[in-house]
Amino acid sequence: MYTSVPGQHVPYSWLFRWCARAGGAIVVVAWLVFVLVEAARPVAGPPSIAAYYQAAALALVFAGYALGWQKELAGGVLTIVGTIAFFAVHVLTFGMLPGLEAAWFTTPGVLYLLAWKYDERRPDATVQP
Repeated sequence: MYTSVPGQHVPYSWLFRWCARAGGAIVVVAWLVFVLVEAARPVAGPPSIAAYYQAAALALVFAGYALGWQKELAGGVLTIVGTIAFFAVHVLTFGMLPGLEAAWFTTPGVLYLLAWKYDERRPDATVQP
């Protein structure tokens, strides 16, 4: 006996958009856990100025995640620019690149850009297979 089930088309933009949103939320929650763990440790002195510059760059990244919920293009670009700024600040303050795992900060931004590219609701968008 053969049975067919009607399939529902899920647009690529929907998939990319929700993966970006989930990925951004996971990164923000993980970062908050790290901040709380660091806050619970005994501190020898005030944070260095480099820590504030890094926090400002990460604030750009997280602002890109939040902006991407409404405007995928702007959120994706801001996330990528913020990650580049984080790498630049790290190189300028410590003289070396951060671990390449920090490049994962760009993943939700790239997914936002893909969601924007494949969005069928955009007036200039062409329908992608």
